[in-house]
Amino acid sequence: MHLDQQTIAVVMMVFFCSTLVIAAGLVFALRASEAGRLWAFGHVLVSAAGLALALSAAGAAGGSGHLGTVGAAAFVAGWLVIYRGVRVYYGVLAHPAALAGAGVIVMGLMVGTTGLPDGPQIALRVVYGVLALVSLATFATLARAGRGRRSIGAPLVLVASLVQLAGFSHAMSLPALGAASVTLFFANPAGSGWVLAPLIATLLGLFGFTVMAMEQIVAHNESGARVDALTGLLNRGALEMSALGLVARWQRDGAPLACLVIDIDYFKQVNDTFGHHAGDAVLREVAHALDNSRRASDVAGRYGGEEFCILCPHTDEQQASALANRILRKVRAIALPAGQGHASVSIGVAQLRGGPGSKEGLWRTLFTDADRALYHAKEHGRDRYVLASSMAAPATARALAPPLLEPTPDLAG
Repeated sequence: MHLDQQTIAVVMMVFFCSTLVIAAGLVFALRASEAGRLWAFGHVLVSAAGLALALSAAGAAGGSGHLGTVGAAAFVAGWLVIYRGVRVYYGVLAHPAALAGAGVIVMGLMVGTTGLPDGPQIALRVVYGVLALVSLATFATLARAGRGRRSIGAPLVLVASLVQLAGFSHAMSLPALGAASVTLFFANPAGSGWVLAPLIATLLGLFGFTVMAMEQIVAHNESGARVDALTGLLNRGALEMSALGLVARWQRDGAPLACLVIDIDYFKQVNDTFGHHAGDAVLREVAHALDNSRRASDVAGRYGGEEFCILCPHTDEQQASALANRILRKVRAIALPAGQGHASVSIGVAQLRGGPGSKEGLWRTLFTDADRALYHAKEHGRDRYVLASSMAAPATARALAPPLLEPTPDLAG
């Protein structure tokens, strides 16, 4: 397919005007995602550069060659910014200084070769070579990243990278052209159809990167709706949703389900004495101890205030007591502010034993049993756990776990 260069220039002006407006809007729409901001800003540069190059090729702005030179440099800078966004998205070291240095070197080479007889050819080969390398690096980063294969937008970006790589590689293979014919995207004076490759790559990349950024923002919002911001554990709503699912599984297969309700001892005194910032630090450390004590299958959440809950599927009450002991030991290692001893917790342990009923009712019963055992532990000295079954019959000895360390009379309880 052969197209007149003036026709291609007009098509490019319309195309890049459209993508420029879209990308400018996306700068604000994707501001919640660092990678999204980089992708949107990079496409602003690419679109503005493409528009400048189209104007230069069409003889606009006085046919200034400087406009084409600046446009080519901005086009390279835009794709370098987009590539940095890819690395940020996948948590790979972004190397911003190295990428900025590459852009400066390209600009320097283009300016430095302006007065040379073969200057336009050298500049063109440098630009095409850098863009081909960026396309290859983008493709390699996405192909290696497991999360990319699960993203709806990533396949579009992979295709865009391949199209761009093919287009720039083809352009590099073209024979030398006269200085008057050398304008980015118009290396073939006959107007080869390969000129469409950068347009297709830009369009696919714009849509693909936008979808990836939106997925990241949605995932972040969903995580924020489920996770307690202070402790990183599930919040109460997410914990109860998980609990209902586990109770429903118990109703189906009858596998044991245990619940631990955990409360930090004397936490109000920590807040009153050292302030809420110190209290928040203790909450985070206790949450970290709980998270490190539980198994991968256990579900841990902050129920409210200084109270936590852990649900243990396929676990009976006695097995859950081993987890309670681990938690007690780990929490005792948490130092309180100003050398005021160490933290401690009280724990109530219960196993789901209810009969027929709704899963909501069974969950309330399970939590109430564990919570009642928790308060029994507090009434009998704190820094220990109590099994709910030990309270079922008065004749049964109370199964109190003696503290490994004697509780101190200070804030540690």
